[in-house]
Amino acid sequence: MFSLEWGKWLRIILVYISVGVIAAGIAYLADHLGRQIGKRKMSVLRLRPRHTSILITTCTGAAIALITLTVFSFLSEPVRGLLDGMEKLRSEEAELRLNIEILKRTLAEGTFIWRVDEPIVHMTVPGGLSYERTRSAVNSLLAEANSRTVLRSNEIAVEKGETPVQVSDLLIDYDQKGVDEVIDRLAGGSGMIGLRVVAAQNCLYGHKVLIRLESWQVRKVFSENEEVAKREVEPGQAMLDFFRFVEDTRRKALAKGMRPIDGYLGSELNIDDFERLQKQISAQKGKFELAAIANRDLYETSSLDIRIEVRKLEGSADGEAGMHKQESAGFSEAGGGV
Repeated sequence: MFSLEWGKWLRIILVYISVGVIAAGIAYLADHLGRQIGKRKMSVLRLRPRHTSILITTCTGAAIALITLTVFSFLSEPVRGLLDGMEKLRSEEAELRLNIEILKRTLAEGTFIWRVDEPIVHMTVPGGLSYERTRSAVNSLLAEANSRTVLRSNEIAVEKGETPVQVSDLLIDYDQKGVDEVIDRLAGGSGMIGLRVVAAQNCLYGHKVLIRLESWQVRKVFSENEEVAKREVEPGQAMLDFFRFVEDTRRKALAKGMRPIDGYLGSELNIDDFERLQKQISAQKGKFELAAIANRDLYETSSLDIRIEVRKLEGSADGEAGMHKQESAGFSEAGGGV
């Protein structure tokens, strides 16, 4: 309050002095008029002198209030704006309440495809590539984001009994200038860079999805041929241990810093690899070990590109020397990544 400029302080003081002087003058005139009416026993509107005096006093109080408000409206811009805009504010408030009710009904009836800041897809790109290769990588990621959005939309359409959209339909919307700026930044950068498409706002089913691109320097999580996870397996519960091993691999990858999309790390074991791995596990006669090995350098936004090795352990039933024989099956990538 004490930081106000002297001009504002002076204006406030003048307003108070003006209102005080005017109110005092009206009160004095009303008192003088009341005494004169009392002495002469005058009557207004055929009222008794006493009632006439009360009327004069009441009118005087009302006049003081009206004049005070008038002075404030002329000397104070906020008060003048409040008086002039009161009706406009009421109208805007009514319109705002109506819009809120419409939005509440829309949200109650609608379904979100993506929520604000929810990641849709991501990938890892090396900085410093040519402008053409960088643009191609970004366009590929945007196409994948659109495909995932179409898939989400069609899942909701099936639930609602509505007609799905075409795979070729464009459901995402973005600022091309912002995308071009990201491409320039990537082409002029260095090291490994994470690139992610996220929802810029809550996106309702049946509406275009507004997205934005985010990029940042990512760190390496696993080196090529590095062991991601392993688990010792008992022959009698091989498949149970296998699924525990898969969960161990996922949990350790997340703990080391790999970033999921919808809880998914972007890789899967295809049918052929799964059947081959199942045969390898069934062929074991004693204890063995499953190990997940990185096929390449993996970064925070990479797909979990790994292979599974089946290793015989020392003391197994067939007498093999410990952990020297390995068979493997690879996880195939299911999403973007470098």
